[in-house]
Amino acid sequence: MSARRRLAIELSAAEGSHCVRLLGLPRETRQRLATLGEQELAREFPVYPREHLAGEAPDFAPMAGRYEVDSAAVTFVPRYPLVPGLDYAMGVHADGGEPQRLAFRLPSDRGAPTTEVLATYPSGGRLVRNQLKLYIQFSASMSEGQVGQHLHLVRDDSGEPIEDPFVPEPELWDRDRRRLTLLFDPGRLKRGLLPQLEAGYPLQEGVAVRLVVDDGFRDADGNPLREPFERRYEVGGDLRARVDPRDWEFRPPAAGTAEALHVRFDRPLDHALLQHCIEVRDDAGRPVRGHPQVGPAERSWAFTPAAPWPEGDYRLAIDPRLEDLAGNSLTRLFDRDLERDEATVDAARTSISFAVRARLEGN
Repeated sequence: MSARRRLAIELSAAEGSHCVRLLGLPRETRQRLATLGEQELAREFPVYPREHLAGEAPDFAPMAGRYEVDSAAVTFVPRYPLVPGLDYAMGVHADGGEPQRLAFRLPSDRGAPTTEVLATYPSGGRLVRNQLKLYIQFSASMSEGQVGQHLHLVRDDSGEPIEDPFVPEPELWDRDRRRLTLLFDPGRLKRGLLPQLEAGYPLQEGVAVRLVVDDGFRDADGNPLREPFERRYEVGGDLRARVDPRDWEFRPPAAGTAEALHVRFDRPLDHALLQHCIEVRDDAGRPVRGHPQVGPAERSWAFTPAAPWPEGDYRLAIDPRLEDLAGNSLTRLFDRDLERDEATVDAARTSISFAVRARLEGN
């Protein structure tokens, strides 16, 4: 390929998103490229966000996606949708010619940024050393493929980044792409595994950390965050005990009232799982209609009925998959001894009975 051949980038729709088409390659080059595999094409035509191209040889992986070669162009179909308003570049290294870098942008009608981080979970200020997950709740749908660039976990005392604390791919978003789950590397949490022996725990007891989300993190419309976000956490010791509802405290309501049933846990539990892992049922096993609410620091749970409580017997049905901060559930330890059999979980640990009675006068 001759130096500085007239190449052009064209953006077109594919599979509900945008793909990048490189036009202007000579026919003999396209014929050769059609025989190459995905990895070889990625080396010859890497695509990067331009904001991270400080030098001629980026030290990070190009964008993930697949390549297609047809009679007119080389097409890159990104794994994650292109972000409107963000600058990108495709490198061209085909046929040993002079490397080129072609810039492109998906247009965006930007207004003032409004998207922000609403909350992080755990909402309390303390993690355990063998913490399994963190959650970040955004106010609007976000773009994918940006976590590694715009989200960091750093030591609070020095600001030094903690190296590779989270599983990088796939990014774990809810359906609306508003809640992001950050999964700590399980290999570094389980004792005896090679990653744990070589790299150790991502967190250290007594060493506070900050979760940092910079304002370059783009929402689904390509807008940056309204402002950067930081959340500080203390780090405690390990947590290795199965969740046992028999250790919870209950405050039942009075019959004929719409008082809430209050449950206090013996430890913080997983915020996302608490949304659907606890249910109130009557003595016939029917779900009771009402409104559940997770309490501060995920240490409590309350249920307000849609109608006043009839007098009777009820039970709290607990999904055995409910976890604490370290991923321990009702049925297993996350970091369990593989050489020992775990005891069977009896029914009393997945269903707690309580009675709703009329309140005596004067009580």
